[in-house]
Amino acid sequence: MKTPFLTTLLAGACAAATAQTGVSLGGTLDLSLRQVHNGRLGSLRSEASGANSTSKLVIRGSEDLGGGLKAGFYLDGSMLADVGSAGTSAPAGQFWDRRSTVSLSDARLGELRLGRDWVPTHLVWSGFDPFVTLGIAGANSFRSLTGSRALGQAFGTAPESQAANPLMRVSNALEYFLPADLGGVFGSVTLTAGEGGATANGFTRGEGFRLGWSGAGWTVAAAQFTTRNASANRRFQDQVLGLAYNAGWARLDLAQRRWIFGPDRTVNTQLGAIIPVGLHDLKLTYLHANQSGATAALNANDATLLGVGYIYNLSKRTALYLHVARLSNQGAAAFAIAGGPAVSTLSSAPNYFGGQRSTASELGLRHDF
Repeated sequence: MKTPFLTTLLAGACAAATAQTGVSLGGTLDLSLRQVHNGRLGSLRSEASGANSTSKLVIRGSEDLGGGLKAGFYLDGSMLADVGSAGTSAPAGQFWDRRSTVSLSDARLGELRLGRDWVPTHLVWSGFDPFVTLGIAGANSFRSLTGSRALGQAFGTAPESQAANPLMRVSNALEYFLPADLGGVFGSVTLTAGEGGATANGFTRGEGFRLGWSGAGWTVAAAQFTTRNASANRRFQDQVLGLAYNAGWARLDLAQRRWIFGPDRTVNTQLGAIIPVGLHDLKLTYLHANQSGATAALNANDATLLGVGYIYNLSKRTALYLHVARLSNQGAAAFAIAGGPAVSTLSSAPNYFGGQRSTASELGLRHDF
């Protein structure tokens, strides 16, 4: 007689707890077959993870504290689904590499976050990119520390620097987000701790903002994130401006991102479109990298990317996709689409890639859970 009573009591307690606290588990598995051809260096075929949507595991939850106040947490870790490994960013063992935050939020006052999160400039840049900076046609194709002198000078060209530079995410962050109900206005402010002078992610500290408006089919936004170089305490600036219009038959995007370090800069200009085709989507992108710096030779090292994608939505959670892209280098520029034969910017190296063309295609399957 006691067992049914205890079962009912526990069920009631669990229901009451659930009403106050919600925890959810979700994520994405995304795998594609990719082929990249890098000029005279030949081709490489591979299976790639996260070309349409990042393969990831997400655990999040919130608690209603009463009076409109909520506490929450968000854990988001990337996965290399093709090999089954997790936490792909440096340093090694960083499982929740995409986001790891705890927060307090109020519908009237906004949200305060602590932890590791996206930088404001990446949020704006990816928001205006039809490919959300992923895959062979993504707008991060020129985020190369060896190809971009501005990035290489600021954060170095070692592999660990390339994985941890603050162009996407930062650790030790304090953030404030504006409340959602401001007539379409949105924004945030981000500060990163100096940690007593110790370096983190290749820089000592950083601060930035994001501000935008969305309404009547239009979206406009701007963002900036400034960091201090770890070795010389020099300022590096990452700036983004974007404009988009949803005309119903298509969403049209125009955005520009500038990386500035001393006399060196890379200016990325992106034009994009997403055209609904029934329940599916056609994606188009044009991306141009304009480099300038202390030498006349550097001014000629520009590059252009053209990309096309087709997303065949099998359901709300599952899709097949096909992407094709072509990247053309000018002067001694040596940018390349990810996943191809290794390239070098050194003219004396056997895998020198200056001025050559990189082409690629990928066919994949994405499933959200």
